[in-house]
Amino acid sequence: ITAEPENAWAISAYGGVSALIEACRSGSQPIQTHAVGALRNVASVEDIRLALGEEGAVPVLVQLLVSGLPRLMHMIQDLSNSDTIEHVLRTICSLSVTDSNLQILSSSTTTIIQLGEFIKHGNMILQQISASLLSKLSISEGNKRAISSCMGSLVKLMESPKPVGLQDAAAQAIVSLLTVRSNRKELARDEKSVMRLVQMLDPKNETVSKKYPLMVVTALLAGGSGDCRKILVAAGANKHLQILTEMEVAGAKKALQRLAGITLERIFSRTWRE
Repeated sequence: ITAEPENAWAISAYGGVSALIEACRSGSQPIQTHAVGALRNVASVEDIRLALGEEGAVPVLVQLLVSGLPRLMHMIQDLSNSDTIEHVLRTICSLSVTDSNLQILSSSTTTIIQLGEFIKHGNMILQQISASLLSKLSISEGNKRAISSCMGSLVKLMESPKPVGLQDAAAQAIVSLLTVRSNRKELARDEKSVMRLVQMLDPKNETVSKKYPLMVVTALLAGGSGDCRKILVAAGANKHLQILTEMEVAGAKKALQRLAGITLERIFSRTWRE
């Protein structure tokens, strides 16, 4: 019923939003499942979405999400429970358009850690929603380090052309996590992830838009780490970036310049010694 905008307005007008939020807060699991699904539908209407924020829906949904990681990870294996988590995540995504709601989500360490777990162990839909949420949040460096183990899964998701938007969400989430130096080092030490990135840079690989691996490689090379550069050069990134630069692919020149820094450092170092 709530899938129709007219019905959504009626529910809002007759106090249904408050009732749905209360059902999410204190109802049984089946009731919570239906209530969250209804909230997800009515949240598609902008004015109702704002009302949901004012009514305090986000803290209630966050509490549902953080009600226990072991329980939630067990729930993912069950289709109906996985659908419940999906409804919660999609509703939170709909409500995360306001700064106040984003601040609530960004300050919840448990929520952020669980998003990382969904990326590693959830189905593809949960992975995409979780990655999209992570890319929107202002996450502290400590929390970015806490979920660094999901970076390998995010790189793997970048290889998947479907569903639409998955590659973008995964790339944006990785770039956010790579603002932390220790995370850049960790990803560079992950041989499988590095090889995946290099393979995605290959001009012959047409399954992935080049802007995504270029975003990640550029972020990985931020800070001037010689170790990251050496690893990418050894993996063969240099030749792909040279070809992409010649093809005038956006972002390739910047990535190549950062990668070439290791060569310049050696030249200057050799010149100085001589």
